[in-house]
Amino acid sequence: MRPLPPTRTNRPSPEGVLFRESALAILFNDARMRLFQRLTRNGSNLFLRADDLISARPQLFGVHEPAVTSLIRSFADNGHADFLIDIGANIGITSCQNGGAFRRVHMFEPNPMCCRILEVNAALALDPSCFVIHSFGLGARDARARLTVPRHNWGGAFIRDANNAYSAELLARKDGFDRFDAANYFDVDIELRECAGALAEVFAGLANEGLVNGVIKIDVEGYEPTVLAGVAAALPANMKLMIVFESWDPGFDMTAVLNAFQGRATAYKLVRSTPWQRHWPEIVKAMTVLVNAKVQTRVVSNAGGEWRGDIVLQVA
Repeated sequence: MRPLPPTRTNRPSPEGVLFRESALAILFNDARMRLFQRLTRNGSNLFLRADDLISARPQLFGVHEPAVTSLIRSFADNGHADFLIDIGANIGITSCQNGGAFRRVHMFEPNPMCCRILEVNAALALDPSCFVIHSFGLGARDARARLTVPRHNWGGAFIRDANNAYSAELLARKDGFDRFDAANYFDVDIELRECAGALAEVFAGLANEGLVNGVIKIDVEGYEPTVLAGVAAALPANMKLMIVFESWDPGFDMTAVLNAFQGRATAYKLVRSTPWQRHWPEIVKAMTVLVNAKVQTRVVSNAGGEWRGDIVLQVA
């Protein structure tokens, strides 16, 4: 026989203990909440993943990569405020921190999950009339590709194919792993568009508005040579750029990059100077605070040096 439907007389009662927690836990969690609110009182007004590598500084201090942020702002203040092109925008931290100093902001991000967050963060931080989100990546040709995303660092996502200049070992090391293990990543299907063609459209639109002096930030985890070649091929003769990108490769071929720009580009490197040596004990490093020692980051010429770290190209 089928059971009878519940009636007022046989319906289960919701009365009873649903959840228990100790009074000490409540007090402890309240204290943790107050501490968190105090620590993050200067945090960024953006949506961030709490356990993601790039989110700690914005949550605590409101700024991600303060030296690079200061560098981009200085470019805007010194004649390059027409546009910012953010290639590998992720969830928009760089664009949202710096975009207000530019007349136009173009953001390229192929990860559809990041794009949803990017749309919200850009709406929070920027004038909606000044920014455009391009929900695809830039590559050697139009194609579908697989984006490999580190679970703890969505901003470190990369494409493992013949156009990536990094080895599997280097891709693992940059994310703090001893070796490449698929368990540390997940994959996302994405769209790639041919870099020179896509950027030529953006440059043409900017030039039509008389916007010819700007900044490009590139963060594409091994695709830098491909993207830089596309920038060089698409860049109009009357445009001037400051380009900022990161290289993890000690063998990065800067000569090839400069040749692609046909004499228009000069390369520099960001160098961080500390009052201690890396091998010093932590207690000795801490003692430098007593003499008010300074940590400085500056732009230097690097002829003949290793091109690993944060790189600046000035394109005249």
